[in-house]
Amino acid sequence: MAEAIIHLRNITKKYRDCTAVRECSLTLERGKIYGLVGKNGAGKTTIMRMIAGLSLPDSGQVELFGKDAGSGESGKIGTLIEAPSLNGSMTAKENLRFYRMLSKKKGCYDTDEELLTLVGLSDIKRRRVKDYSLGMRQRLGIAVALLTKPEFVMLDEPVNGLDPIGVVEIRKLIKKLSEKEGMTFLISSHNLPELYQTATDYIIIDKGVVKKEISQEELERERHESLEEYFLSVIGEGEAK
Repeated sequence: MAEAIIHLRNITKKYRDCTAVRECSLTLERGKIYGLVGKNGAGKTTIMRMIAGLSLPDSGQVELFGKDAGSGESGKIGTLIEAPSLNGSMTAKENLRFYRMLSKKKGCYDTDEELLTLVGLSDIKRRRVKDYSLGMRQRLGIAVALLTKPEFVMLDEPVNGLDPIGVVEIRKLIKKLSEKEGMTFLISSHNLPELYQTATDYIIIDKGVVKKEISQEELERERHESLEEYFLSVIGEGEAK
């Protein structure tokens, strides 16, 4: 059995009169690629923010690598949540240098050049980020998330703005890092066909409640319709054919 590295124990998060996440319990295992599936407002980003320590649950516990979330283990996590926070007046290398200075952990990649090559930005590393396309910014945001070779990586819509070639490149990179480096990924994406080619496991959430956890193998055996129809049937908005 794979090593469990993240435990969420009955976490709940409310914003005024809205419950964004309700009594969520999850266990994430090392080396797997989890697809976090749900409609807009389902609670996906809120879960990621609580794991990263960017938001605190109103109740319940977040446990990272066997310790309470406040014990400093967040240094083992890399994140790209919502839009990447980048300095447009800096180049890609300067942004990486800035984040390296902020990090509590030294970068594990030999050089920034190695990391920029991994995400496909080595040819434009000296261009100012303000002149980047949306896809280029996404690539750099992923590079920032991977900067310290984290053990656990959360990516919120990582292929947003990427062209088809870029989507394939990022998919291959995620699978390579999972298989070769043992990195665990939690990926939120509306691109279900792409997620299907990347994920090893799925977490289906609706209105802040986890409806189902299922592996890729179980999904292939269980579903008899399109991915979209299957996920809608799980959250109670469709009928399985």
